[in-house]
Amino acid sequence: MKKKLIVIVVIVIMFMGNSTFAKYGICEVHFIDVGQGDCTLIKLGNKNYLIDSGAAYYTNRVIKYLNSNNVNKIEGIILTHYHDDHYDGIYNIAKSTKAHKVYLPDYENNIKYSIADKLLKMGVSVEYIGKGWSVKHYGVNLKAVGPIYKDGSVENNNSIVLQGKIGGLNYLFAGDCEKREENDMIRTKQLKKCDVLKVPHHGLNTSTMVEFLNKIQPKVAIVTSDGINTPDKRVEKRLASKGIVVWRSDRQGNIVIKNKILFSDRNNTTIKLK
Repeated sequence: MKKKLIVIVVIVIMFMGNSTFAKYGICEVHFIDVGQGDCTLIKLGNKNYLIDSGAAYYTNRVIKYLNSNNVNKIEGIILTHYHDDHYDGIYNIAKSTKAHKVYLPDYENNIKYSIADKLLKMGVSVEYIGKGWSVKHYGVNLKAVGPIYKDGSVENNNSIVLQGKIGGLNYLFAGDCEKREENDMIRTKQLKKCDVLKVPHHGLNTSTMVEFLNKIQPKVAIVTSDGINTPDKRVEKRLASKGIVVWRSDRQGNIVIKNKILFSDRNNTTIKLK
């Protein structure tokens, strides 16, 4: 009787696991090539998220990319901060993907109210977020670990920094945070080791300091850049000195992580993680 009960329990657990897998599928993270800007897709079956939306110039490219990956609805778009290479494509993308909600950084900024007003008129919900906000779905568990303080002079240091696990890998999406915000997060013990780092501020030398890298110890660093103004050679040297694999959107194009495999759609290169 006891053996039968164990077998039944195992079958139920397996069924539940399979049904969950069938519903959500494999977690994927897509760093979409939008030049020196950010637009990252977290794809999870019928639960899709974007971190930033890139500049307006790249909107059609992003929408075409989403369509080609069968993304016709976005659960949420998270804007890290109010620079146009991160937010300006949001209106057409939100409309095209029937975005349910947009998450905006919660600090005083005139652009914030302009974005919120336009989105609300489009029928898109808006929520203001800051440190401590989190999103949890099957396979995705992200938490905002920055900014710690409001920076009135450097907008980049107000970046929402997201840390957590997606599909068995630990990620740090660092927005455009600069040295001050990096140090704030280190000092307040917010940061953990990660497998994949979205390099802050497109690889400029304002960010990705040695102390920051020592704390998070990434295996892979993704640089979203145009290859003209970014990345800075000093940042590339710091990353290389730590033995970190560096992939750049200007060289690798759209960069996808799926099933713990790093893939470039430009040169068909793959790297197995872990």
